Amino acid sequence: MPITRRVGYAVLIAGVLSHGALAVEVGGQTGLAGAYLAAQVAVANSDYRAADVWFTKAAALDPQNTAILRGAMFAALSLGDLPRADALAQQIEALGTQDQNTVLARMAQISQRKNYAQILQLLQDGGSLGPLLDNLLAGWAHIGLGQMNDGLARFDRLIATQGLDGFGLHHKAIAYALAGDFEGALAAITAPSAEFVLQSRRGAMLYAQILSNMGQAAQARAFLQSQARFAGDEKIVALMAQLAADAPVPLSHFEDAGSGLAEAFFSVAVALGEDTNAAYVLLHARIAATLRPSDSEAVLRTAALLERQQQFELAALTYAQIAKDDPDFAMAEVGRADAIHAAGRVEDALVLLRDLAQQRPDDFDVLVALGNGLRRAKDFVGAIAAYNNAIALIGQPARQHWAVFYSRGISHEQSGNFPLAEADFRQALALNPNQPSVLNYLGYSLVDRGEKLEEALDMIKRAVAVQPDAGYIVDSLAWAYFRLGRFAEALAPMERASILEPVDPIVTDHLGDVYWANGRKREAEFQWRRALSFSPTEKDAERIRLKLELGLDEVRAREGDPPFPDAGGL
Repeated sequence: MPITRRVGYAVLIAGVLSHGALAVEVGGQTGLAGAYLAAQVAVANSDYRAADVWFTKAAALDPQNTAILRGAMFAALSLGDLPRADALAQQIEALGTQDQNTVLARMAQISQRKNYAQILQLLQDGGSLGPLLDNLLAGWAHIGLGQMNDGLARFDRLIATQGLDGFGLHHKAIAYALAGDFEGALAAITAPSAEFVLQSRRGAMLYAQILSNMGQAAQARAFLQSQARFAGDEKIVALMAQLAADAPVPLSHFEDAGSGLAEAFFSVAVALGEDTNAAYVLLHARIAATLRPSDSEAVLRTAALLERQQQFELAALTYAQIAKDDPDFAMAEVGRADAIHAAGRVEDALVLLRDLAQQRPDDFDVLVALGNGLRRAKDFVGAIAAYNNAIALIGQPARQHWAVFYSRGISHEQSGNFPLAEADFRQALALNPNQPSVLNYLGYSLVDRGEKLEEALDMIKRAVAVQPDAGYIVDSLAWAYFRLGRFAEALAPMERASILEPVDPIVTDHLGDVYWANGRKREAEFQWRRALSFSPTEKDAERIRLKLELGLDEVRAREGDPPFPDAGGL
């Protein structure tokens, strides 16, 4: 769910995320020490399943150790086991300790039970999860108890708080819509502070559904059609089909106050954003998905957070939770294939993508995903076929289609057919003229082939202008100067590229060549040795070793390149 602005939200991360906070006396008990150390390693690796196993073993050996119990609770919460997380939280609190995560675990399970009175009691007793979540949960608890005015008053507190106002308006709109007050819902969701809500898919859908219930289905369709970012989105397409009947469309995500509680946790996962510790954001996304398993966006967000933490197998299992009849199923299957591939099960990922493509032969995104999977597996011929099938579905290419031509171009280039690759790259640039990856790839390829060097240099300069801190693009600029024989001009960008990509074997190898061309031969040899330590391909390593043995002049002579001008130096 995209957000267009940042929000202020204080985050207290539990001590379990820090090794220091988990330092406990093990009293020489070998079993406890081993389980505890294994749990620590699992936490460091964000391996929640292993952490769950080892913290549980450690807790059985030392049930009074609150640090170990917190670790077990955190792992259970991360896996979506809300009842066990709650039981552990109560055990911790019985030992006289309470922190934000124990409150979170208790609140999650109480919300799952829809015990609205207990939510309010926990908040009244001092349990706090920060102003955003406290007010959202209290608001929905009041509404669940039939206290609509009290619930709206809690949302109004957020509306009066800069940075949290949009979330308050979003939930107020939902509350009004559930109560059948669609005029009130419309006023809330169209308030200026709620603008970022309308830019998200779920916010746009809510807005369209509110309009449809006010007899304005045509306006709802026009709004959705005007939002280019939703083009091809299957949930939006399904909603458009419902709106075509000109009948009121029910709210797709919300049924009662319990749905509001799930939305509260989802809102916090959104509010925390990309810069917050992914393990902490995961807790809220996982709770939201557990409270409302049908919310595919919460499930997708949970899976994506697991991928960010390189928990690919767990991410794949999470993607698999989305039902086959959900419009997000294909997206989830593509995500599952990516996660399986990242876990090292390349063939399993390709089997999944091939099956999906067979089931959905007219799905552009699925065919592109198959092409990408085959390209990653270096099956470039298969990738080209998949991209061909995807492109055949396009009709008239638009700006957003640049990526499929770029990807097919890479596959052609890797297959040794540069004319077709160049045609695809130029098509991608015709659709998106300043796309830096395409400019760089085509420019670098032309430079490497010694073709159209001035045009290639111009392309790479344009790419650098768009992404000046991308080391691989700055490397291309330096290499273009090098291939043009402008060795002195190559030096500054080459050294900058080396700073930006300090352990890249190709960049480091190029730096050595530039140094040699500028007469700095000892420095060149040093960089070539460094490049060998960064695991280059065997072909590149063989050439580097030859340069160290014979010098770059001799290697270039054997390759038919002209000698360097005499730059002097050592």
